[in-house]
Amino acid sequence: MRYYYAIFKHNKNTVQVEFPDLSGCVTFGDDWDEALENATDVLAAWLANAEPQFVHKPSSFKKLSKKFSNEQIIPVALDEKILESYEELKRINIIFPSRLLQRVDEHRTKTGLKRSTLLKIATEEYLQKQKAR
Repeated sequence: MRYYYAIFKHNKNTVQVEFPDLSGCVTFGDDWDEALENATDVLAAWLANAEPQFVHKPSSFKKLSKKFSNEQIIPVALDEKILESYEELKRINIIFPSRLLQRVDEHRTKTGLKRSTLLKIATEEYLQKQKAR
């Protein structure tokens, strides 16, 4: 599991969060729980959209504790599902046999999924099975 350390600063009305290894990756919350939830989200969003040259390896706790000796340093795990939700989408055109497309539509109607979501899930599962071989 990947994670980055964040600095949590408690102010009078908010909890501010900053990731010192990721320039500009900041958020806040009205309380501790909201700040942690927002930190998880902003970490994924920042990493999904950052130019590669700005993504640095996480500093060690020891290094950060020297620099931020009076602050709360908390590891925040990178939530892969949130990261995926921020990934850039690409539109493609595909051709399916009409009978197969009808089966796809019947299944997605039952599950409430969009075509693209169902095809994405099916592709991921297929590739995972191929990788396991």
